[in-house]
Amino acid sequence: MQSGYSEGELLCADCDNRILGSLERYACNHIYSETPEKHGTKKTEHEGTQEIIPYIRYTDLDYTKTKLFFLSILWRCHIARNAVFSDVNLGHHAEKLRLMILQGDAGPDDEYEVVLTFLDTEGARPTKSVVDPRKLKGDGNTFYVFHINEIMYHFNISRHNKTSLFTKGAIRKDNIMDIALLKGYWARQHFDQYIGRKILMKSNIRH
Repeated sequence: MQSGYSEGELLCADCDNRILGSLERYACNHIYSETPEKHGTKKTEHEGTQEIIPYIRYTDLDYTKTKLFFLSILWRCHIARNAVFSDVNLGHHAEKLRLMILQGDAGPDDEYEVVLTFLDTEGARPTKSVVDPRKLKGDGNTFYVFHINEIMYHFNISRHNKTSLFTKGAIRKDNIMDIALLKGYWARQHFDQYIGRKILMKSNIRH
């Protein structure tokens, strides 16, 4: 089932149907259609605390198709005309991503990393929704955050001063990808930190 925004006449039929369409079909069949139980839920300590955070580990993904699918989302938001995506301005990175997608080259796994997080705020945040993507900067690092139906996507752009988030979970050339499953307090903190503060300020949602 498709959800979110759509915008026509941005791509030729070949690019839309053959190149991007094949990436979308792969993601649909190998990521979004699978249940966590198939891959097994593992647990890890959260940022050195005693809080145990579960995560799903995918061990059999195609590195190139998976990474290019995610990067195609970011790139298409860059070329979109809809004001919803106005925060996505990739500059010179846009042409590099376009060529990577066109040529089927996902590059090294420590470049343009994508990290996914599944959020269950137990109804305290509007996570079952599509939130406008945000561009965030800090210490010379630039990254984008998307939220689409309970999954938060973090896209790294810079090669330097990366946040620690991008050292964990991103799809690797050994075809492994981890998706953290945040629930309750940790989910609310994560949502508020990257997406939800503006939403909270305009609502009566309590922490």
